[in-house]
Amino acid sequence: MATWADVEQMAERLPGAEPTVALDGRPAWRAGRHMFARLRLDDGGGELLQVWTDAMDTEQALAGRRDTFVHIDTFRFRVTVWARLDLLDRRELAELLLESYDVRGGPRRRGGVGLTDLLS
Repeated sequence: MATWADVEQMAERLPGAEPTVALDGRPAWRAGRHMFARLRLDDGGGELLQVWTDAMDTEQALAGRRDTFVHIDTFRFRVTVWARLDLLDRRELAELLLESYDVRGGPRRRGGVGLTDLLS
């Protein structure tokens, strides 16, 4: 089970990642001028993580996991996904953060930082 504290611990290990605040006042992380991780809350106050991907088939790929990935919006060039943090393990969280960081900040920004670095 992951929490927003896990998001913060992993995000701070990404080169140039900076904590910020979303327009609704909730915490977020950005790479350059773009957010790559944002805290949202469900109706019961449960933590949701918003991330981005460029895999345009994400909605179909996650169709069997709608209990975890509760909101998916497909735009012209990006997909945004909201995931229940309490249903993610740390490895899946790290994978989501790395992909979103690459999509929003550019893969060159990340350099050699990878999954192992976020999980250690």
